[in-house]
Amino acid sequence: MGTSWFGMEHVIERIEHHRSIGMIGIDLTEWHNGFSSEFRESEFNWTNWLSISMGRNDLWFGDVVAGHLWLYAEIPGSLGDEESDAYLRVLAKRVKEAIIAHNGPAGNSTAQANRQQDRGIGYSLLRDWDRVPAKDVIYQGVLRATGLIRDSLMDQSDWELRIELDRLLSESSIRSVYQPIMRLGDGRVFGYEALTRCPEGSLFEGPLALFQFAEKHNMAFALDRLAREKAIRYCPSLGAVQKIFINVTMGIINDPHFVSGQTVHWLNERGLFPGQVVFELTERRSIDDFEAAKKILGHYRSQGYEIAIDDAGAGYSSLQSIVELNPDYIKVDRSLVRMADKDEMKKHMLRTFVRFAKKMNIRTVAEGIERPEELRLLRAMGFDFAQGYLLGRPSEFPATAMMGAFPKA
Repeated sequence: MGTSWFGMEHVIERIEHHRSIGMIGIDLTEWHNGFSSEFRESEFNWTNWLSISMGRNDLWFGDVVAGHLWLYAEIPGSLGDEESDAYLRVLAKRVKEAIIAHNGPAGNSTAQANRQQDRGIGYSLLRDWDRVPAKDVIYQGVLRATGLIRDSLMDQSDWELRIELDRLLSESSIRSVYQPIMRLGDGRVFGYEALTRCPEGSLFEGPLALFQFAEKHNMAFALDRLAREKAIRYCPSLGAVQKIFINVTMGIINDPHFVSGQTVHWLNERGLFPGQVVFELTERRSIDDFEAAKKILGHYRSQGYEIAIDDAGAGYSSLQSIVELNPDYIKVDRSLVRMADKDEMKKHMLRTFVRFAKKMNIRTVAEGIERPEELRLLRAMGFDFAQGYLLGRPSEFPATAMMGAFPKA
């Protein structure tokens, strides 16, 4: 259907009455393959389709240029720039959903169809009508929206993972499971380590891939906050001296909002207090500034929280970091524990950790115990606590899972 350049004439008419307008671009080229669509027809009446499908008068057709559909939308005047971007993004997704529903994606699963909604869309807030000619305003909007479309199609896998991460955060659909940490002296449950799990059917292979992707895309703080909330809200009932171990990185713990009033609120809801929380530092790289790290950790210790260094002996953690940070716990990596009863070098390393920790008044936790022989060895060496499949697998309801007796050594 015929129109002016990007529907400019209609935009100029609208801005006389409503100054806050945005542009939406949708890539239609994928409908040329795999979809049987009347949208490809040059005379397709987009204005009529939008009126029927979307049922709103604040969204209108602009043009179809080089396989891209261009629309305009009035934006509520009360929204700021970031809110306007979010508004346009949601509206663009709704239009894409309507297009998919109209065509019926051939051969795509529901999950694939849902992810299609976020691919091939772009948007831009149009501004500076008073200072810049309307044609230039629209041109700049086309450039920005086209850039977003290009980025969404450039790396489909990365883009889909980003959308998946957004979904996990918005729906709070990650969950926590809890693995018991046992006292080696009497076999009682000392506490639980909270471990994050992705929902069934997630695009992420596991929690490690999820957290690595979040860090890469500057969303680690949001994911960590959600994981911490889940860990606290759903943790098993704890006795007065039992602990919940929560994984964090040095980068996260450095954030001034890391342990906010919200965290204390979650603890209060469960009848817990900071002294029952142990933050496990899981950073698998060296700490560059020990003085800054000690100051940060000292701040949280003053509030009652305890600190553990995880993965000790895995090739990243060193005796220097333990000496400098003086943690409350050392968690010895499973790579040293596995088959240690048959390996003299591992035995020597484990004895070194125990002797060193006892001299510094640090408690030791041996991870990854899967065999009675390993348990017997670690108990004889003087380890304080133990964790592993032999003692209990991660579970949402570990109290039920731990009905069995402590394995006899």
